Amino acid sequence: MMDIQAAFPSVTRGSLIHAMKAKKIDGDLIRWTESFLTEKTVEMVIEGNVIQSHPVELDVPQGSPVSQILFAIHTAGLIKEVDERVPAEGLFFVDDPGWVVTGKDVNLVVERLQACAAESIEWANRQDLQFDTAKTEAACFTRRRGHKKHLQLKLTVKIEVGHGFVRFNKEATQWLGVWMDAHLTFKEHHNRGMKKARAAKAQLRGLTKMHTIIPARVRAVQIACIQAVALSGCDVWWDPREISR
Repeated sequence: MMDIQAAFPSVTRGSLIHAMKAKKIDGDLIRWTESFLTEKTVEMVIEGNVIQSHPVELDVPQGSPVSQILFAIHTAGLIKEVDERVPAEGLFFVDDPGWVVTGKDVNLVVERLQACAAESIEWANRQDLQFDTAKTEAACFTRRRGHKKHLQLKLTVKIEVGHGFVRFNKEATQWLGVWMDAHLTFKEHHNRGMKKARAAKAQLRGLTKMHTIIPARVRAVQIACIQAVALSGCDVWWDPREISR
């Protein structure tokens, strides 16, 4: 899992428009994008005081929902380029690309992950982007069960990324809000989710004691605020055989 440093502000208008034309995106959308990226100003209101507007020098603004779409267009070539050169699967979430490699030998997996990192960094350099290598994470997952001693060798292997090295996480790894450990179990995710749910339940209990709330309303809040937290990502970790949970 890698992280693009200062993602949106680093995108230049010229390279983005070139990428849109290369993908043969509709001309009206390209012209709209060019207009969107030129002569931008920002105006702030602090405690009722309107600050004088001033121009924005960055091409792709950080706070606009459109920026995420434009950034996805700009970086779409990264996964394609790495996939063509390294047997790996790319998973992109806005400015956080990830690479998945499967294999029976940990050294082969590390070698391919290093190739993914090298190709990603080389591609980013050509696009005037940079990866924050300090935020790079690596996780090793296995289907083997039993004692964790057989994982010690795998977890101590180093992966070369840029000018540094990254080790596999020894503890559970969070990705898109779900915690997974090396054995692909979700005990840590379940524990963290239940802790948050119990805290929310305690707050709800305090509210019901302070105010007269009918049971139907309490149940609605319970479903919306507490069960939503407890069941986060349940389509991944839920096992119907553990109905007692």
